[in-house]
Amino acid sequence: MYDSSVSVGSAGEQQFARGPAAWAAMRWAGAGAILGALGIGSALLVVLRLLETWQIEPGAVANRVSVLGAQLSYPTANLAALAVLCQALLGLVVLAAGTRAAVREVRAVRRFNAWVGARVECAAQDVLVIAHERPAAFCAGLFRPRIYVSSAALAALDRHALDAVLNHERAHRRRHDPLRLSLGRVLARALFFVPGLQRLATEHESLTELSADEYVVSGSPQARQALARAMLAFDERPGAPQGAGIDPARVDALLGQGQPWTFPILACLSAAAIVAVVVLTGVLIGRVASGAATLAVPFLSGQPCVMMLALIPALLGWGVRRLSQRRPAR
Repeated sequence: MYDSSVSVGSAGEQQFARGPAAWAAMRWAGAGAILGALGIGSALLVVLRLLETWQIEPGAVANRVSVLGAQLSYPTANLAALAVLCQALLGLVVLAAGTRAAVREVRAVRRFNAWVGARVECAAQDVLVIAHERPAAFCAGLFRPRIYVSSAALAALDRHALDAVLNHERAHRRRHDPLRLSLGRVLARALFFVPGLQRLATEHESLTELSADEYVVSGSPQARQALARAMLAFDERPGAPQGAGIDPARVDALLGQGQPWTFPILACLSAAAIVAVVVLTGVLIGRVASGAATLAVPFLSGQPCVMMLALIPALLGWGVRRLSQRRPAR
């Protein structure tokens, strides 16, 4: 059981200060958010341009041809309209990938909350103790992050090491790092074609850990050794080589040998340039694009509009049925 005499409350009153890693994490997160917003905005823009330039109506047949007495139809479009169509397809893929990534993040959080909630033994101050055989401590929760520590960690860590670990997790909670990291992963998966965005998300995650260590070290002169002891205790896993799970960058930072963090200006500029090209191309070619199509299946018939309209709710019903079938299995 958790001993409430451990300095949990007093450690939580530590003054919050930003160090070099914290400022670097803010820059990385800001750059990723700006690039992500530009990418999502460009995806929405090209989809809107498709709706503006293409005329898709049940009765508006672009081209028809008679083959053996049957009236066949196919869409007509100039080169600019085809370019808008390609961009819109990419935009729809981006929006679908972003939606899928966001749903996966939310589902993962719900599953984890259910798992950890069933293992909570007790609460002390702002910390929840869970029953687990391995030493662990973490901050979890998107909108209401909470701090968890395992019973094995309480048994393995001394008082100073435990205080250092809890202060590390308090830094994550105060900065809402779980939510920020989740948003970074969603944007990186959605804008898969933007170079440098995945790198920003990965480096931001590493800088988040370093900034939390800075927060701990700035509050206590014994925190460096305490964090090092905690990292060694958390790294003890059956069958794993010694030191396999320790982050070398965190060790170097605790030893005062951390390397300066160079902001990836070229990667961000190239990513912004790609997004700008997509936006400008969509705006310019949209002015001269002209396309028309029907709800008919191309090259099949000029009058199957009713069939296509009926196919849309059928596909939606099939999707809902698939989701309802998968839910009990999970």
